Amino acid sequence: MRQRMIKNVSPENHDPTNFDVLSKLNFSSIFENTHDSVWAINTVYDILYTNRVFAAAFYANFGIKLKPGVNLLLSLPEPLRKEWKIRYDRALNNESFSFIDHVRHGDSSLYIEVFMNPIILEEKVVGAMFFGKDITGRKQDEQALIDSQLLLKTSLESQKDTMLFSINRNYEYLYFNTAHYHVMKYAYGCEIEVGMNVLDCISNSEDRLVAKENYDLALRGESHSNIRIFGDENLAYYESFFNPIYNDEHEIVGATGLARDISERRKSELALQKSEQELKELNSTKDKLFSIIAHDLRSPFNNILGFSEMLIDRMDDLTDEETTKFLRYINTSAYNTLTLLENLLNWAKTHTGQINVRIEKTVISDVIFRVLELEKSMGKAKNISLTYINDDSIVVYADENLLRIILRNLISNAIKFTEPGGEITVCVLQKNDWVEVTVADNGVGISPEKIEKLFTVASDSGTRGTANEKGSGLGLVLCKELVEKQGGEIGVESEVGEGSRFMFTLPAKNLSEV
Repeated sequence: MRQRMIKNVSPENHDPTNFDVLSKLNFSSIFENTHDSVWAINTVYDILYTNRVFAAAFYANFGIKLKPGVNLLLSLPEPLRKEWKIRYDRALNNESFSFIDHVRHGDSSLYIEVFMNPIILEEKVVGAMFFGKDITGRKQDEQALIDSQLLLKTSLESQKDTMLFSINRNYEYLYFNTAHYHVMKYAYGCEIEVGMNVLDCISNSEDRLVAKENYDLALRGESHSNIRIFGDENLAYYESFFNPIYNDEHEIVGATGLARDISERRKSELALQKSEQELKELNSTKDKLFSIIAHDLRSPFNNILGFSEMLIDRMDDLTDEETTKFLRYINTSAYNTLTLLENLLNWAKTHTGQINVRIEKTVISDVIFRVLELEKSMGKAKNISLTYINDDSIVVYADENLLRIILRNLISNAIKFTEPGGEITVCVLQKNDWVEVTVADNGVGISPEKIEKLFTVASDSGTRGTANEKGSGLGLVLCKELVEKQGGEIGVESEVGEGSRFMFTLPAKNLSEV
């Protein structure tokens, strides 16, 4: 075909853009055997050469058969002429370049990579030659890779509560998702970028040290995880995972970090643990309650019945002194039983939400005097003196009824565990915004082992007083709960054989107004 084309060129019309150009280019059969498109034009866009691949593609797309001498630019549909003229002119102006053209024809879509070069003879541009390579398969592979990367990135970015990042061996960022970016900006005020040193971005020295330890473990080949707590009041829990990054030679070239916000899960776990603990305490409370009802209430009633029956049966045989003694036993048992019953009822109310706390301005000496007056007979029975060291001007903000219950329990306990002839002192001191009330005795004291569980329902209910008075331990548990309901605290100092000091605090100001 090429020889025929040369013969058709007239020697008289010795146009260097035709016969001489074509003969000097000396196209070889390689252009006819390639799967790529090859074509050439002269300076006025006339075809010098097309191989069969280009001619077939042109005919398939535009229905025009190309041949040498036909103006290639005018053979294109009008919408394409302007764009291709610019390209051809660049090559005819001695510019070599390439581009990728997306060709759509019907339902088909092709990507053609075109290389355009000027044809230069005797230092003059006499035309341009073009090579078009179908790269549709390559572009489809590239697009598939882009799509998969986009899908991966979208998946990573969609994890709002999951922070992802990777670093090299120098702690420099290789990748991070948006969640990690925002956390670093919020926590440390750093707008991170790829290439920045992650340790330099962590302004808190403690956090930086912990982070370095985690990264170093991964960079040494150890995959590991941990849970850390952030914040003061609004606690946030994060579970982090760290893993090494290996190259094809199985060398560690970096590390990845993944952190998930597990605050809700952790709070649910803690709530469950709290519920389990409350259930255990409830069971303990129930056991304590049944124990008190079965033993501590039953025993004094038996004493009252026993002594009263003895009085009735032996009334005529007893002396006045013996009768008084039995009556004192009955009175003491009845008093202790009533106190226990009141404590039991009040304790039940605190655990069923039936106690309404009414905080009011109260002169504490008035309450103490009334309680001491009630306890005087019990102290007199054991020859124990009750002393109040007071300042009448001291005022507390408390519930008067609850305060009376607390004082009665502490004073009656002090009487119970003080030897006859002993002394009990009630003292009130104001310390800034708080008032401290102390009930001190010189009784038997309490061992350190018993102090540890003194204010719990697990306290020893078998402890007896110096006159063999039965104690349940419930009174101190109730005291603690009632003191705390009023915003105060309770504690004890004691030494075996030296007596005890029970102290509790109450606010000297209205806490609701502070």
